[in-house]
Amino acid sequence: MTKLAVAVPSRGRPHNLKRLVEALENTCTGDYKVFARVDMDDPELNGYLKIKNAEIIVGDRLFFTKSLDELAQLALERGFTHIAILGDDVLPETIGWDVKMIQALNNKLGVVYGSDGLEHLHGQDLPTHVVVPIEMYKKLGWIGLPGSRHLFCDNAWRELGKLTQLIYLKDVKLTHLHRWNKKAPNDQTYEEANDKVKRELDKKAFETWRDGEGLEKARKALQ
Repeated sequence: MTKLAVAVPSRGRPHNLKRLVEALENTCTGDYKVFARVDMDDPELNGYLKIKNAEIIVGDRLFFTKSLDELAQLALERGFTHIAILGDDVLPETIGWDVKMIQALNNKLGVVYGSDGLEHLHGQDLPTHVVVPIEMYKKLGWIGLPGSRHLFCDNAWRELGKLTQLIYLKDVKLTHLHRWNKKAPNDQTYEEANDKVKRELDKKAFETWRDGEGLEKARKALQ
């Protein structure tokens, strides 16, 4: 029996998380649970703690990538079979998207993703919001790109998909309400995530992983 952990790192946006949780209630048809990782120094912490139907994990500030690994470890320990990685600015729209994505993997390792509505900007082959078997995390020891703070995780997931299976479900709508497409106001979280200097550091982390020993280690781990 499949069990889906929905992992959502978030900061400064309890309203976004509440919207996402409500959308999940309206669209998920399988067994799932929401785990949101928030920071103890978040000025909006009290707002997060009021949200129902989500387990709020509070801790030191880890930023996006390490938060994903913390949530993946929790999902592994809790016996979940798959993990969905969603931003707090995602709005699932397709009924049964969770079951469709899990079934597409066909009980094999791989990366499956839907349409975020931004393919015209970043390309169709970039898996921005994904579902993967928890076995991927178990074999790799990570699900967020090693060395990255926030960005280029999706680039790494694309490479992992190439090693296993990379599945795009264009009819599964996981719409990204981002400042990029003017569907969200700019805020401090976006500013920090897309800081030019830190973006270059994350890009370098991806290139070092891809072009060095990291990708080959992943290949061997996923065989």
